[in-house]
Amino acid sequence: MGTNFKTAILVLAAGASSRMNEIKQVLPYKDSTLLGNALKMAKMSKSAQVFCVLGANKDEIQQKVDFLDIEIIENKEWNDGLGKSIAVGVATIQKNSEYNSILVMLGDQPFITSRYLDKMISKFNENQSPVIVTNYSGKPGVPALFPQKSFSELIKISGDSGAKSILKNHANIIKLEAENTFDVDSPEDYKKLRSEV
Repeated sequence: MGTNFKTAILVLAAGASSRMNEIKQVLPYKDSTLLGNALKMAKMSKSAQVFCVLGANKDEIQQKVDFLDIEIIENKEWNDGLGKSIAVGVATIQKNSEYNSILVMLGDQPFITSRYLDKMISKFNENQSPVIVTNYSGKPGVPALFPQKSFSELIKISGDSGAKSILKNHANIIKLEAENTFDVDSPEDYKKLRSEV
């Protein structure tokens, strides 16, 4: 029966990356861009479909990033923070009732691999009800995988705290360790990333 589970991946990339002073999503990384790499990892995973939330600089990002086989969701209220992108994304995905879970990931975590995403999806398929999160020194964070019964809560979140409030109130959580959860928020972060590639 496990094969009937369908996970949608929701890649969040709507922010204006104000600390970067340039459009973070299209910064060169490996043979692609920062966002292009995240989408590639999502597409290589066992997910059923990949969705990407865009907002700030949407047109420019669409010109420079390969969105083949990716469904783009526009968040016109991207200024309202990460929570709004999750809410808009989940609301769109929920209209298609075939998905049992949604895996939320960021477009700026270059070391999150398709192997790690598959690990989360497999863990969910084994257990079916818990929220699967990434462990940040004891605190839950993204990538995080939510079962269908959490969708209605996710649609209500707003502000910049993302899904933290839901994760705090959820009794049934499985924490996984990612190899590297580094995310690119500043020019210094990007410089560090470039020196490691």
